[in-house]
Amino acid sequence: MIAMAETRQNSVLDDVRRALGRQTTLSPPPLEPFFEPAARIDVRELVERFTQEATAVRAQVHRVDDNHQLIEKIVGICRDQIGEVAISGAELFRKTDLPGELTARDFSTFIGEQADHGQMVARLANCGVGLTAADFAIAETGTIVLSSDEPNALLVSLLPPVHIAVVRSEQMIATIDEAIRKTGSEQMARANPTRSVTLITGPSRTSDVELVLSIGVHGPKELHVIILD
Repeated sequence: MIAMAETRQNSVLDDVRRALGRQTTLSPPPLEPFFEPAARIDVRELVERFTQEATAVRAQVHRVDDNHQLIEKIVGICRDQIGEVAISGAELFRKTDLPGELTARDFSTFIGEQADHGQMVARLANCGVGLTAADFAIAETGTIVLSSDEPNALLVSLLPPVHIAVVRSEQMIATIDEAIRKTGSEQMARANPTRSVTLITGPSRTSDVELVLSIGVHGPKELHVIILD
């Protein structure tokens, strides 16, 4: 069956070549690079490009200079939300005692590391905000990269209606190709490699129904990316 399909395909291609007066298929010219090589771009340019691309897909990008400003920015975003604040197990959040800082400001927080998967999913579904760190931020597409190194980061980012992702400016990279290479070289070669990697570009969107774009149907309706310099 496969051989027959290939024969038919080749026959169709032969007909096209004859109609064009050719005997072989021409190779297309190489595409121009979408983004300049990373070696030519400094962090400031990467942050500017990321902000431009992320904003174009309805993400909200914020920049802060230190941990104090980071906490205040998170507090400001969470203030208008209803429900608990779910926090992933990122090392950055432990170092800054983010759960304690939010609790001191009268927020109810939830660390997304429960052993019972069903109970955790049910609780996350009732949270107002999910807070994660990011492994990388890709400038050319305004995309953040989350890996399974951070416990339950995907669930925390997916189930609450608002997702806040924190990324350091030095984690900015130019292209998706670079993200794939870094993931392979820095994570997959370890004794306990990353099990999965998730790329998030803007809030959840779908056009399943009559090709009408809807935001937040299958995930967060808001994405806030906080860049920590």
